Amino acid sequence: MFRAMTMRDDAGHAPVKDISAAAVWIVCGLLFAALLGFVWFNPEALAGAARTTEQGLLEQTQNLVLAISLALGAELLFRADTRMLRAWLVVIVLGLVYLLGEEISWGQHIFNWETGGIFANINDQGETNFHNSEGGWLDQKPRALLLLGMILGTIVHPLVKHFRKGRGLFDNPWWLAPTLASLAPVVFSQLGALPKRMDELSIFAWLPYVRWSEVEEVFIYIFFITYLLSLRARLVQRPWG
Repeated sequence: MFRAMTMRDDAGHAPVKDISAAAVWIVCGLLFAALLGFVWFNPEALAGAARTTEQGLLEQTQNLVLAISLALGAELLFRADTRMLRAWLVVIVLGLVYLLGEEISWGQHIFNWETGGIFANINDQGETNFHNSEGGWLDQKPRALLLLGMILGTIVHPLVKHFRKGRGLFDNPWWLAPTLASLAPVVFSQLGALPKRMDELSIFAWLPYVRWSEVEEVFIYIFFITYLLSLRARLVQRPWG
């Protein structure tokens, strides 16, 4: 289902197949439509018990997506054929471990322990995690950097590559930049964030209450799946280093 796009290697090797961008758009579109359906007809399912979101459908979807991404990253780590690629995948895997750990508050949402120690003093929501700590340096700032990288990789890089006749922003190493197959989750993440970002204008005040930042995060995390699937599809076709 996910194989379709082809691209030629920068060194002039035969074209390699990427995952299907069309399939990614369809999957993301269907998921976005399903989430909007819950927004209209059953927002409580998205929010979870007591509207805390931690046991809601949005949070559980994030956890599932991150777990799949982590499995893909670990599998690719064993497939990596160069030291630099292996180091890059170690960074991605460690980042995914951190994200998944933070989303489940390192097990608190599963085992329901009380928040104590340093987290009781610094965490805005009384949870055992760092991203809800005061100041937002472990939440908003890293998310902004990740979004910047996603936008540069899936929008700016392909445009630059088009107008510069094959020379993009991140051509070397070949595995660094995402491909157009990863564009859909970037677009849908920003569509999901739109109500929150325009909240001050009250344009979307008629919508049922949902934490739209959680919708945004679902698609940010799906980006990891598409990036890793694309990387895997191209890696297994490369007989060269």
